[in-house]
Amino acid sequence: MLIFRQLANITQDLPRAVLPLLLIFLMSTAAPAAAKAVTEPTTSATSVTDVTEVHPVSSFLQDERPAISARSVQYDEKSGRYICHGTVKITLGNRLITADEAQITSDLSTIWTQGSARLIDGENIFCSEAIYARPLEGQAFFFGTRCKLKRPGLAIDSDSIEYRWQDKIGVFDGHVLYIDSDGEKAFVHVEYDFNKNKIA
Repeated sequence: MLIFRQLANITQDLPRAVLPLLLIFLMSTAAPAAAKAVTEPTTSATSVTDVTEVHPVSSFLQDERPAISARSVQYDEKSGRYICHGTVKITLGNRLITADEAQITSDLSTIWTQGSARLIDGENIFCSEAIYARPLEGQAFFFGTRCKLKRPGLAIDSDSIEYRWQDKIGVFDGHVLYIDSDGEKAFVHVEYDFNKNKIA
């Protein structure tokens, strides 16, 4: 209605010969838009929504509750997961997981990251192409072409790694290359005790 009132005010000053031309112009521009609105199917709202905060569930201890940041965080209602893209950082107590992308279940009990994935726990730095973590169980699994652990005085490469941070145990499987101050050693399987700083 406001548009019609403004048009009425404008047309008062125009010569009467111009009015039919103006009316034809308005009808020709409005008709396609109206037809488009009628013929195009309406789509329901997407199930992916932007998220500003992720609230951890009460199952986590106070100092273990995850804090999540990324360039983009969305919640997918269909899968029940948070979808994170770009410079992903997930803090789990004293541990930090970083990656290019991550998917996190709505209860924050399962985390899957990929792309330059790292887990830092004190002096221990684990690197791989992908990490599958279960924070409530205190476990992380590392996958990719090559998985690595680095810490002062020690480097271990293998095909896969399981890290149990509550027990401070690392399990290395497949083409394990163990490098310390004594030199290089090759194994098929190694379990390393981070509390004792030696092979278990």
